[in-house]
Amino acid sequence: MKTLFNLLVVCLVGFTTFSQGGIGPSNVIIPNGQPASGVIDGVYEKRDVLAKKRAIPVEHVRESDYIWGKRTWSYIDLREKINHPLYYPHETMKPTSGEILQTAQGRYSLFFVLRNAMLNGQIMGYADGLEKNLSKGNFDERIGGDACIDPAKRDYALSAENDAKYQTDINNMIGTVKADDQASPKTLVVGGNAIPVYYKIGKPIVDKVGMTADVFDPSSETTDATEAEKDPAGFPAQVSYKLEIPNFYQPNQIVKYLLKEDWFFDKERSVLDVRTIGMAPVIIDSASSKEKILFWVYFPQVRDVLKNYYAYDAKSTVGGNTFDHLFMTRRFNAVVYKESSLYDRKVEDYRFGTDALYESDKVKNTIRTFEHDVWNF
Repeated sequence: MKTLFNLLVVCLVGFTTFSQGGIGPSNVIIPNGQPASGVIDGVYEKRDVLAKKRAIPVEHVRESDYIWGKRTWSYIDLREKINHPLYYPHETMKPTSGEILQTAQGRYSLFFVLRNAMLNGQIMGYADGLEKNLSKGNFDERIGGDACIDPAKRDYALSAENDAKYQTDINNMIGTVKADDQASPKTLVVGGNAIPVYYKIGKPIVDKVGMTADVFDPSSETTDATEAEKDPAGFPAQVSYKLEIPNFYQPNQIVKYLLKEDWFFDKERSVLDVRTIGMAPVIIDSASSKEKILFWVYFPQVRDVLKNYYAYDAKSTVGGNTFDHLFMTRRFNAVVYKESSLYDRKVEDYRFGTDALYESDKVKNTIRTFEHDVWNF
């Protein structure tokens, strides 16, 4: 009887082992979108925790409680080690399309986050100000960029991806756009057949820039050869176009971020606080070898995007800190290059070299001293 019982146990164990051989361990959870093998890249199944995160709330400030304030403009130098979480990783992107070819650890650089959000219409990009003295033909200096007064042109009846004017404005902010040197004849594809497109009678015969083969302008184009303008040889003049080829800036080209901030004392809470108003990435222009501001963004609007992306934390790789948390807790170093003053000038206009850094620290100490003096009895 005992022998028969042992034989039955052995058969049951063998059957169970055989039946589980094809599906693997029973405690493996197969995440959505993962291979059927049940491989999990990590210790646990990662959920979309970011979808539940909110931007860190800020206190509402009444005008009557705003009893003291100072506006500062500062820059974040990405060469400093403390600022590297805003600089890395360097995504490998196609220069002409901006498509990511390679990234690491599921993180993205701050520039890629801003660039991608602008292209998708999540945030608005503002050009670096308007030309100064347009009526006098002086186009060198630009003013008002940090005030966010020159947004990209947007048609809200269309999606951001389908708004051609908006995409053109954004592409000019996040890269350079130039027309292809080679012009191509324009055709319309109808029913699988390519139909030539001609210039209408009375329309100038010039190469169009930025046109694509599927965009037809009935006011100046026709597919009827009898309505077409004639070329010098007497044949119908076919429309020719030069495609606009974008060349997007790479994340490793960003050298600084500019911040426009308001420091103020809130009487109701009796605290010194700060609000970031605007932010702008800066590159080194290859043509002039000078710093160039790409665009400005309105920071309160950007926070709803920054909360969805992790920033690197040297103390833990769990990924609990977002870009919004990094900025709101001021885990970066910024150097003041301008303050609100009588002269409305930059520090570099009256201090040079090391003296400019000392002047920047002086501005910071002035703000700290005000808060200290409030409680100095």
